[in-house]
Amino acid sequence: MADDPKASVLAELAHELLQPLTGIRSSAELLLEARPGDAAVAARVATIVQQVDRVQAILARARRQGAPAPEARADLNQAVDVAWSLLERDAERQGTVLVRELAPSLPKVTAEQIAVEEILGNLLRNALEAVAGRRGRIRIRTAPAGKAAEAIVEDDGPGVPEELRPRLFARLATARSGGSGLGLYISRALAEEAGGSLELLDAPGGAKFRLRLPSAPET
Repeated sequence: MADDPKASVLAELAHELLQPLTGIRSSAELLLEARPGDAAVAARVATIVQQVDRVQAILARARRQGAPAPEARADLNQAVDVAWSLLERDAERQGTVLVRELAPSLPKVTAEQIAVEEILGNLLRNALEAVAGRRGRIRIRTAPAGKAAEAIVEDDGPGVPEELRPRLFARLATARSGGSGLGLYISRALAEEAGGSLELLDAPGGAKFRLRLPSAPET
């Protein structure tokens, strides 16, 4: 069987990125050794190492492609917290308010944790950019939905232009200057690989997205 060109490119990319990622981790650890007892440095080094691990996990997930393993489990509420923590500083700088309404007893979903974090990170980043330049508000809530669990992300920005809606999840579709047009495309692909869905909902103002993923079987 011929090699999958996409998989080959991803494998090569992952290989090429491994060395600089290892260098970043090593430099961070050397900094920690040079500043023993410095709590501020230790906290920043921990963040650097955590993000290096995150990039490596994303690359590994991209190389695997396809549906998650049957035993894969993800915590939707935890994914919300992780995704927002990566954007929290930018949100504070621009005065954006985040309202979190997380269901306390949400079932785990059948998906890889890193993939769910990536989807929610894309949705929250888009919302943050949509309300830039104003004291905007982003609301995210999680809830059980029958045999699934869902997260709804909405903002009070200008909303999605009507002409973009039919191709919103297409590759390279964007209405934002400098946007890659890949975030929603990748996010929907990840949701569908896990047997779930990602869609734009009607909203009176701003944009509103719903991520829905199948609940994991109880063990």
